[in-house]
Amino acid sequence: MTNKVDNLTKRLTTLGEGREISEGVPREGFADPTGEFPARDHFFGTSINKAARGERINKLYNGGGDHNVSVELADQKPSEFPYNQVNETQSGHSIEIDDTPGGERILIKHKSGAGVEFRSDGSVLYASKNKRVDIVGGDNTVVIEGEADLVYNGNLNIKVTGDYNLDVGGNINVKTSGDMTESIHRSHTVEVVENQNTTVKGDKGVKVLGMNTNTVLGDNNQLIKGKQRNYVEGDVELTSGNKLITTAVNEWAASALTVNISGFTASVMGFRGTIGGEFMDHYGKAFSGPPGGTGLGGTTFYGSLIGKATESITSLYANRAGYTPFSEFATTAGSAPTGPSKPKIPKIYPMVMPYVTIPPTAPMPIAPVVTTHLYTGNYGIREVEVDKDDKLKKQILKTDEYGDLFNYIPTIHEIRSKMRDKSNRNNSEFTGNLIAEGRLSNKFRDTRPKKIGRTNSNSNKIRFGETILGNNPPENRSKRFLV
Repeated sequence: MTNKVDNLTKRLTTLGEGREISEGVPREGFADPTGEFPARDHFFGTSINKAARGERINKLYNGGGDHNVSVELADQKPSEFPYNQVNETQSGHSIEIDDTPGGERILIKHKSGAGVEFRSDGSVLYASKNKRVDIVGGDNTVVIEGEADLVYNGNLNIKVTGDYNLDVGGNINVKTSGDMTESIHRSHTVEVVENQNTTVKGDKGVKVLGMNTNTVLGDNNQLIKGKQRNYVEGDVELTSGNKLITTAVNEWAASALTVNISGFTASVMGFRGTIGGEFMDHYGKAFSGPPGGTGLGGTTFYGSLIGKATESITSLYANRAGYTPFSEFATTAGSAPTGPSKPKIPKIYPMVMPYVTIPPTAPMPIAPVVTTHLYTGNYGIREVEVDKDDKLKKQILKTDEYGDLFNYIPTIHEIRSKMRDKSNRNNSEFTGNLIAEGRLSNKFRDTRPKKIGRTNSNSNKIRFGETILGNNPPENRSKRFLV
């Protein structure tokens, strides 16, 4: 039988021309002298295209895709003869116009599998095995009433020479596994009607060449775990409309060439220290030292004491002015007569007892008072503790939840990739949290397949099939075995 697929030239050489052109040729004629037809898949049968008879369904290429995107289409009903008009070329190009009831479609298919198909349910499938180019000389409008998936396994470049407007009625979710860079040559405006949250798991830097203004109509809170440094080359103004409180647990220092501290009511307290300088003056209503009278516990004056000893009794007791409540001769203490003299009985003023210190208007800054002020008062030291034991940081980084393998919520495929490593499968922190989240089966350690039982009965009876497969004649039919 002559056939191009069977290497006609080689057979002519080995068998001879006479045998080749005569053997297998039907005596009634209608033979193809070129050996091209019938094709091998039409041996011993009709030459009507198998796609027209419904024995074969020509399909377009639909490989590739993405694990999150389904490209499956509904099953196509096989064609019924004579509803499908098929035109198939020698190389494998096909054009089908199918009117099979329930399976109406139009197919234009290249031998590579590329083409376009209009299916019976109204779907349209475009397939390209290589590069695809769409050129539109005018406007282009795409309207999709349902959902859409767009997957690029390579790079995607979009260039818009005009405006780019994006109007989204729902949410916008952007996820990138790499870097994200924005280059804006003009203004950038962001308006958020409700809340805005930003989480940066690394460092953050902001550079402003002009003025920076933050307007907050509510409260403004800054929680800083580490240090905060503000370096300002110019002036700094810090103004509060109500209270201004600054505290430090260990040390608070303020220094300048000129320092001004003023207030209608001012208090400076401490266990020890220095207030004053060589050319500083002290103005005040009263001065009190620590209790205990003279000696180590009393107050010591260095230099000149200018004023009035208002509580000296007489000039003879001027050296004890700190112990006498009043004295009529205190103003002449410096010119007291020599020799003994009869002391004068001191004049006692009502409500004032001798040798009793008049209490000041503010509490004496002794150790208990200062300690109470520092650690229990409203204006004392305020302890600051941000993210104790790094709980918030670990929660954000997800390092504890995923055993230091991820610092973000991983996908199922990323989890499967890590689970190939035996050490990760034995990481209880990693697997335990995944099981708790419902993204890893609690039976992941069991490598045995599920029991499915026998697919067929255990009967040894064999029956030869009687249904002809394909279009082969009965003497060459395939046999079907059923257990």
